[in-house]
Amino acid sequence: MPSASPQLSFPSAYRAGTALQVQRHSNKGFASRTCGIVLIAAGLASLVVVAVVLLRPALPAIVLRVIGFEPVRRIDAPVTEEAVATLAKAARVSAVTFITQDFGPLDPLPGTDLEVTVGDDASGARVLQIVFRDTDMLNLCLQFTGFCEDHGSPIRRAKISVADGLVTISGEAYLDVINVWQAIDIHVAEDRDGLLKIDSISLGDLRYKLPANALGKSIRHIEATLAHVVQQLQVESSGGVFSFAGFDLSANRLVASFR
Repeated sequence: MPSASPQLSFPSAYRAGTALQVQRHSNKGFASRTCGIVLIAAGLASLVVVAVVLLRPALPAIVLRVIGFEPVRRIDAPVTEEAVATLAKAARVSAVTFITQDFGPLDPLPGTDLEVTVGDDASGARVLQIVFRDTDMLNLCLQFTGFCEDHGSPIRRAKISVADGLVTISGEAYLDVINVWQAIDIHVAEDRDGLLKIDSISLGDLRYKLPANALGKSIRHIEATLAHVVQQLQVESSGGVFSFAGFDLSANRLVASFR
């Protein structure tokens, strides 16, 4: 049976060639799909980079909105100068010592030239008044906190000013959500009890209320701690000891009264 050999060898060769051809088509299809995925990924990465570049100036504001800060519209209402009660028999005092229950006596840093006056109010009670200027508050900030230094945390390089009926702390705050230091303004106002409270926070051209989330509660806790220290603050001067009575925050100055 000599004819059997060519009949058997032809189909075998055909099947082998067909398998090779199918394998080549399969490799080409896989390579095409891989290239397509790479191009899509590269395109998406490019879009992300472009979006980050375009949105970078707005990222802190977006983050604040996400974590609960609510923007408030700024109202530039005129602030009138409120008269601080004039003391009778007033006399300037050259030196004062601050006393707290937690820290004991605290002498202001050399170079802190506070404007201190002692006199009688309308009822005849003895009153001591201290006028805090921008430089005075900066010196006290350097003495008792790290917020006005280059390496403070979570606020650094802070400057303090009084204008428009607000004490404004301008510095850099660390936003751990996006791992950056961001220029920020903290606006402090006087409340009905004669204490100072955080009114709002400005970031760029937007002003925000303090949120009712964990971050806002943490800020309020710091505010409450400072209020506690101020409320038990005393001043020793002119042979007497005066206890804190309240702040008077006018258009451009902060006055603390002690009785």
